[in-house]
Amino acid sequence: MLLAERYRTTEILGHGGMGEVYRGCDELLGRPVAVKLLRPDLSDPFAAARFRREARAAAMVKDPHVVSVYDFGHSNGEYFLVMELMEGRSVAHELALHGPLDPDRALGIVRQVAAGLAAAHRHDIVHRDIKPDNLLVDVDGSVKIADFGIARSPTDQTITSSGPILGTSHYLAPERALGHPATAASDVYALGCVLYQLLTGHPPFQGDDPTTVLSQHVEAAPVIPDELPAGVAHLLRRMLSKDPSDRPGPVEVSAWTIDTASEVPTAELAVPRPRRNWRSVFAVLAAVIVTGSVVTAGVLADERTDEPVAPPNIVPSQPVQQVRPSARPTTVPTVPTVTITKSAPATRKSRTTGPTASSSTSARPTTTTTPERPGKGTTKSKKPGKG
Repeated sequence: MLLAERYRTTEILGHGGMGEVYRGCDELLGRPVAVKLLRPDLSDPFAAARFRREARAAAMVKDPHVVSVYDFGHSNGEYFLVMELMEGRSVAHELALHGPLDPDRALGIVRQVAAGLAAAHRHDIVHRDIKPDNLLVDVDGSVKIADFGIARSPTDQTITSSGPILGTSHYLAPERALGHPATAASDVYALGCVLYQLLTGHPPFQGDDPTTVLSQHVEAAPVIPDELPAGVAHLLRRMLSKDPSDRPGPVEVSAWTIDTASEVPTAELAVPRPRRNWRSVFAVLAAVIVTGSVVTAGVLADERTDEPVAPPNIVPSQPVQQVRPSARPTTVPTVPTVTITKSAPATRKSRTTGPTASSSTSARPTTTTTPERPGKGTTKSKKPGKG
């Protein structure tokens, strides 16, 4: 297919949240490209506007760790997005092939993603869907953020506050589960979930349905495997803090991954920072739900259609009981995508689909060369020193 008398598509490379991605060629410049086509069933004005926002958001961010966008247009009755061609594979594919990664490799991936997020946040762009499927590893080992399909500036008013909140349940920050807008700290929380999965093979919270998972994001403390280096555990706890103000910024995360927090004393890890009582906040939300405001959650297919379905409301009358997860699972879990709306429940449910793949069952050594102990400050964006 020839688009705009310039871009010729060939083989299909994969499926994104809003369309299919093809290998292509820019016949004007003679360079390989990736071309995403908006799915025919998403031709409504809302989907087209969202597709356009993806192009604009990604095009604003110029960084080695963000997939570059070259062009956007409408041709032959189809919307298309032309991007940098990545010859590698996703982090999700890496996990499926190799299972949990050693801390050095996991921190290397997170370091690069954090750098890309820092660039996006400088433009007031919040990605809102950081997960292994949207992180691409090139043949040279570099990692780049892709799929800005639901990215948004905090000041963007093109979607009302009562509209759908899109994201993936296993990586959704507590404040987003409570219906609050996504912020840069929400992206950091999602990246913390990714780091946890890179180290253990599974996300920090799991459940039979998205509602259970979201409840755990709000109420439960993540179970950190004992075999992880102390500093890595400390970094995870900070990134997965329930209170957004307790999380480090992406620049600090990047610096910490270089510094290897494995020398942080255990005594320091045992002293938690003050944080808001999110359970009380959640109880208030539950009271609002009882009085008439209905929050519904829906599982979407891999293609992330925008039609919400309605499972039970999240009402945490009792704390979620934790079962210590295995540090080395035998499979990489399929992660559903969730839509939360404040409108009345829809009637049609989308089936959750997605491949699962076996991962390595043998535990890898976690001993690695570790960075120096970070400083006590939590807001410095430069490389932390000793406090």
